[in-house]
Formats: sequence, C-alpha cells, structure tokens
Amino acid sequence: MLGVVAAVVAVAAVDIAVLFIARDAPSVAGARPASADLVAVIDPTTRRVVDRVDVGRTPTIIAAGYGGAWVLNKDDGTLMHLDAHSHHVVGTLRLDVVATDLAIGAGGVWFAGRPRGDVHDPLEFAKFERIDPATGRVDREFETQTGAFVLAAGGGALWSTGIMAGHVRGAARSDAVTGEMRKVDIQSYGDLIAADEHAAYWVGSVGKRVARVSTRTGLLTNTLPLATDAKLAAGYVGPNPTAIALGGRALWISAIDGSLIRVDPDLRRVIASIQVCGNALGVAYGEGAVWVACGNATVVRVDPKTNRPGTPIGVGGLPRGIAAGDGAVWVTLN
Repeated sequence: MLGVVAAVVAVAAVDIAVLFIARDAPSVAGARPASADLVAVIDPTTRRVVDRVDVGRTPTIIAAGYGGAWVLNKDDGTLMHLDAHSHHVVGTLRLDVVATDLAIGAGGVWFAGRPRGDVHDPLEFAKFERIDPATGRVDREFETQTGAFVLAAGGGALWSTGIMAGHVRGAARSDAVTGEMRKVDIQSYGDLIAADEHAAYWVGSVGKRVARVSTRTGLLTNTLPLATDAKLAAGYVGPNPTAIALGGRALWISAIDGSLIRVDPDLRRVIASIQVCGNALGVAYGEGAVWVACGNATVVRVDPKTNRPGTPIGVGGLPRGIAAGDGAVWVTLN
C-alpha cells in the first residue's frame, strides 16, 4: 500500500496545486466552463486560439507528434488522437491500465500505468505500452518491476521514476526494444522527467535539484541545485517545479511561483529565471518557442533568443497540460 500511496501523492500534489490555483483564478468572460473538457488549439504564428476540441472526461496530459496531439483522459481511461490539420478526434483507445503518464519517442506514443483493477500483483509491478501512430493500436508492451508512474522517451530507451522492490522510490532505464530494465542512480528523487537523444533529466517537484544522465552510458553525469544551501539557510523557499521541457539548447522548468527557469543542458548553471505569470502549471518547447501554461487561464510564449515573455494568450479555462508541435500549441482544459 505504501508504494501506491507514494505514487498517488505525486499525482495528487499536482491536482491540489491546480485546485487552489483554480479557486483564485479569474473567470473568463464568454468562456466555456473549465469542466467542459476541451483541448484549446493555439496558432503559434498568430498566437491566438483557433479551435477548441471536445475530448474525454478530465483531460490531463497531452503530447504532440506523429501527426497531431495525443490526449490522456483521466476519468474516461482513454487516449485520444487529434489530427494536426483538422484538429478532429481521429482515434480513441480505451486503455487497459490506469495511465499516469504519456511520452512521445522511441518509435511511438508510450504510456505507463498499473493494470486496471489489479489488486494481486506486487506494488512495483507496472506496464509500459506503445501505440503505433500509423494504426492507433498497441504494438509493444513490457511488464516492469519499477512501479513506473512518470516516464520520458529518448536515446532508444524509456526513463522512469517509480516504486522499486522494498517500497523504495527510484529511477530506471528500460530498453525500448527488449524492455530490459536497470536501475539508474540519480542521487535524489525526481518526479518530473524529460529526455532527448543525448540525456535524460530528473527534477524533484519538492527536492529542488536537477539530475542529468547520459543516454549512451546510463550513468549520472551531473546534478544542479535550483536553490543553494546558503539561500535555503537564509530562509529562501526556492522554486517548486511543476513541469520540465527540453529544446533550444536548454532545459526549461516551470515553477508554481510563476517563474520559468532556464538551465544549461550540461547542468553547469542556471542561465535565467524568467517571471512569466502568477502560477506556472506546465511548460512545452516547440514551434520555435517556449510555452508556459498559467493558472490564470492563459498561455505565455517565451522567446528563447531573448528570454522575454510575450502577451498572455487567454485559453478560456484552467490549463492542465500543454504540448507544442505539428503546427500548433495544444492545451488541455478541465
């Protein structure tokens, strides 16, 4: 039970933060209620919402790639595919796991979770499944002993955090072809993950530390505190990260205080801390910019060349997830 509680707490912490932000968020005139369960589609050139798409109940995580966006509907237990051009729902898959995360890469769309209704397997048991974007069907699945509840894909592997044997939280690498898994020592706890072909990164939403692991060797190459010991001793609370993204030769970290932290990809230093809004709930990189989902029902574009935030874009509801790619910025609202 301890492992399940730990995984649930990691997800619930985000939900609680969103709840308190939603309570104080201003209403948007003429907007549909946030409970309408929508994906707002932003044109990255005009920086305006050009479409709102009805999806399943409680859309949360969204990823862009392979011809559109992929939406995880929490309460429906479904994954929907939105076409990049029409924005229509072109596929819906009912999942056999309680999916807790979604990732694009390594040949498809991956999700992680514990089998639906499973009360018999040990707590560290979980599954990775991959959807073939061409068919919309699961074409690969692995059973893991990592209890994985967050993941990223990069460098031919899946990188995850979960509950290991003995109810210990830990990180792991799983080969995307064979499913072979091995533990990764990141010397901290990271419940936010991003990866590309060169490295995988873990950030703790509470621990305020970033870890970098080489995708070639699977070994830790560097760590970086987001707040120094001296600052913490002086009473500085430090940022509470909410999401991370990679792109533009940087690691981007959104924080609950509304800041966007730009970090050197080798973790040599924090390059900039950019105040974007009151509460930053998510971040995505794509379409030539960084996009931050904010608790006041807006999305803010940040120019990676200047680190300057642009005019907030009203999306008509509280953002829960954000992705950029395939010609648009996609935002889940509920």
